[in-house]
Amino acid sequence: MMGMTGATPLLIWTATRTIGFAAYATAFLCCGIAWLWAVRYCGKQDGVARLALLVASVELLLSFDMVLEWRLTFHTLLANLFMKHNLYGQRRCFQAASLLVLGAALLFFLASVFRRLRARPGGLMAVGGLSMSVTLWLTEIISMHDVDKSLYHTVDDVMVIAFLWAVLCVVTILGVGIEAGRTVRQT
Repeated sequence: MMGMTGATPLLIWTATRTIGFAAYATAFLCCGIAWLWAVRYCGKQDGVARLALLVASVELLLSFDMVLEWRLTFHTLLANLFMKHNLYGQRRCFQAASLLVLGAALLFFLASVFRRLRARPGGLMAVGGLSMSVTLWLTEIISMHDVDKSLYHTVDDVMVIAFLWAVLCVVTILGVGIEAGRTVRQT
């Protein structure tokens, strides 16, 4: 990833990393609170409780990733695997195919979610934001140079990817909030 050979030490916190951690940790806290609220007022089996718990769990993992940078470790493992088998020079085809499959999987997943949740805009936002966050995480592991160039472009010392992380977290939080509000109106 842009010349990286492994994860950044825990003590080096860039503005990009700080924004990512703050965004994912905030999403985790907001969705965790929504889950606690939904369990208390609607029961554990309520759809909002299940959605909030799922989203909070994934956002927590993404928060940990900002600290531990697992995505960079996975990228390094893949790069080392390609080098071990003398395929590093041909990795671009694999990366392009992986990104194409990832994009198709995201579109297929979002289309199926839309069919199931079309009457629940909050659910669509929450699942859409979360699935795009996970797709962005996987895109970083695949790490195709042309894509990295766009994601790691800096604006005022902050990489573009940090803005994407933050926007997707806001969409996810709003989605869970809308779903929780819809449930309150129905009870």
